Amino acid sequence: MLLLNREDIRRCVELPTLVRVLEKAHRGFSLAAPVVPPRSIILHERQKAFSLFMPAFLPASQTLGIKVSSFHPGNAEQGLSTINGAVLLIDIDSGRLLAMLDSSALTAIRTSAMSALVTDKLCLQTRLNLAVIGAGAQAAAHIKAMAAVRELGQVRIFSRSMARSVALAERLSIELAQPVEAVERMEDALADADIVCTTTSHDSPQPLIGAHQLKPDAHINAIGGSTPQACEIDPRLLGSAQVHVDHLDAACHESGEIAQALAWSVIERKDIREISALVVEQPSPVTRKQGLSYFRSVGHASQDMVVAACIYDAAVAGHIGQQCDYLRA
Repeated sequence: MLLLNREDIRRCVELPTLVRVLEKAHRGFSLAAPVVPPRSIILHERQKAFSLFMPAFLPASQTLGIKVSSFHPGNAEQGLSTINGAVLLIDIDSGRLLAMLDSSALTAIRTSAMSALVTDKLCLQTRLNLAVIGAGAQAAAHIKAMAAVRELGQVRIFSRSMARSVALAERLSIELAQPVEAVERMEDALADADIVCTTTSHDSPQPLIGAHQLKPDAHINAIGGSTPQACEIDPRLLGSAQVHVDHLDAACHESGEIAQALAWSVIERKDIREISALVVEQPSPVTRKQGLSYFRSVGHASQDMVVAACIYDAAVAGHIGQQCDYLRA
């Protein structure tokens, strides 16, 4: 079995390549649908946390695996990762474990690559201003992912911790060789933003962002929220936006914004488009984007397995990671 930690995964991933791999996979899903049982969720009330168990099988590539991931929002205050767990890849022929990958690193890369894919399909402009709400691993991953598909103008970060925002802005300014600014007010980040990425651990149905704070033609990648009831974006905004999700059934049950908008009849299920449809239809530049657009990512095990297999293949080819004979007596 191959063990791949955060640094190993970073060495194996090139974001533009991963975006194209995910696009190709979603095209293939229309021909050979992945087998993805409903995810199991265990709530930890005392810790105000939850754990997810997400198996998947991809017939086209014969990829089998499961992701086990726990989300503990309180970890951030202790300087710990809020998401921890592992992805297991299984040899379909023998049942032996092929690899175990750090799920926190994989999740950040997968989620940001999906947001980059959607942004690339929907946003016509070549140079865009970016606002990121949050300053954790997903915030960093999303800034890098947006830079992989578009030239970025202003890049602004807002979070509840100015110190964390400043630290992230300083690090990414060096890594991306362009200015990244930490701001004290969310309104300052949103004011001129063409792309808004929300990556928070918000846990309330009271939304953080309303339509009046956004440009009329902004694109939103909403990937945060620590409970199924949480609303980073005002659900009423969805009535005037193009609404896209990674998986329809999961989003309707696990996204506070989608669930509220449906309950209030702001939108109907038929108004929501899955990413597979967006990729297959190849919208023209004329119809690609009109007004607000919104993408809600709740995560899907099929995407995790696509990314895990891509990383595993790169690791094997590059002799990256540590081999572990876990069956040896």
